[in-house]
Amino acid sequence: MKTLPLFSHAQADAAIFWFKNKVITRHEFMQDVSRVVTNLPQHKYIINLCEDRYLFALAFVAAMLQEQTCLLPASQKEKEIQSLEQDYADTQRIDDTLLESLLTAGTATTILTPKINANQVVAMVFTSGSSGKAKANPKKWGELVDSAQRVATQLNLNQPGQHTLVATVPPQHMYGFETTIIFPLVSGVCVHNSKPFFPDDIRQILTTVNQPVILVTTPIHLRACNQARLQWPEIDFILSATAVLSIKLAQQSEKKLNTTLREIYGCSEAGVIATRTPTQNLKWLLLPGYKLTEKLTGVCLLTPLSNEEILLPDQIEQIDSQHFNLLGRQSDLVKIAGKRGSLNDLKIKLCILNGVEDAVFFMPDDHPDEKTRLAAFVVAPNLTVKEINTLFSHQVDNAFVPRPLIKVDKLPYNESGKLPRKNLITLFHQHRANKHLKNSA
Repeated sequence: MKTLPLFSHAQADAAIFWFKNKVITRHEFMQDVSRVVTNLPQHKYIINLCEDRYLFALAFVAAMLQEQTCLLPASQKEKEIQSLEQDYADTQRIDDTLLESLLTAGTATTILTPKINANQVVAMVFTSGSSGKAKANPKKWGELVDSAQRVATQLNLNQPGQHTLVATVPPQHMYGFETTIIFPLVSGVCVHNSKPFFPDDIRQILTTVNQPVILVTTPIHLRACNQARLQWPEIDFILSATAVLSIKLAQQSEKKLNTTLREIYGCSEAGVIATRTPTQNLKWLLLPGYKLTEKLTGVCLLTPLSNEEILLPDQIEQIDSQHFNLLGRQSDLVKIAGKRGSLNDLKIKLCILNGVEDAVFFMPDDHPDEKTRLAAFVVAPNLTVKEINTLFSHQVDNAFVPRPLIKVDKLPYNESGKLPRKNLITLFHQHRANKHLKNSA
């Protein structure tokens, strides 16, 4: 049985997390883990709902030492949590309040740096359901460690001088889980326990942590930070994921926040796959040792530790053995009036128009009369619908001009920075209902 240590770096006094406005060392972290372990409910699964990143990490590591599996739901909505409890027998919810009580009631003991079975399934990550029903993806300890080490190498996070990560993404999401929970265990970075949402909250936390600092975030947060009239502290670089950045937003972010923006491409099925710096090179660079192969069903990924190929959910154009272009989701292609188009490409073309701040295209195919029509939600405060459609019609074939195009104040992103289809459908229904009421008034 192959085992891997919990920490890839041996220094017990190295900083690993911030908690309650102070830095926690690895030794202190393991003492807190021992307190939790003594009182952790003995169930096969725990649903880790902790929002505080430090408490989440304690619950995750304590469960791992007890050979329990953490279930990481993409949403904390009660309906989805109950669905998990039905699908997975012998389950216990763990939230911040419960974890704090376990931490207070437990007794600290000396725990040597533990070694974990590399094949142990330590987490079950669920997709956001942005294109359908959420899917479970089991994560083995060895695969998580290997992936994090390769990402750290590609991002130069193994260099002397410890980085501090501040993140706006939840730890339950694969992106947040890898960068803010696995990274501090494997690569030696230190992570702030908060999850700031508003630009000024992000700015304030960035000013309190030790340099050099990395902001781990999403396009939606970057857009908000760009629009805020704030003086930003020094940021070594920004890491973005969950949706592909437009070049316009990437350039604005680097200028407004005076830093370099790096981007991660990955999925719940495989974790991080590739990185790029979009303002310097649009091509994606695979992690070392990763390989892509083209199949009839799509492009598959083979990692150094995977026993079988993973079918990727996106359309990918291979450039060479290390580089590729990302063309969009497999479900992204639409055919209208005999013409094929990409929803993501249409979004990019719409978002580059002056006055358009954000947009999304989708097919509202749950309405028979709308099946051959595209719909779009657009954030453009100073433009009318007619003006947007006129400008857009100069960029695309008339078949791809959205009908309807609906102006909104903001798009219905979830807490992970994604746009689940169900959120778009709900907003679309609201628009139809409001339009019906207005017409019948």
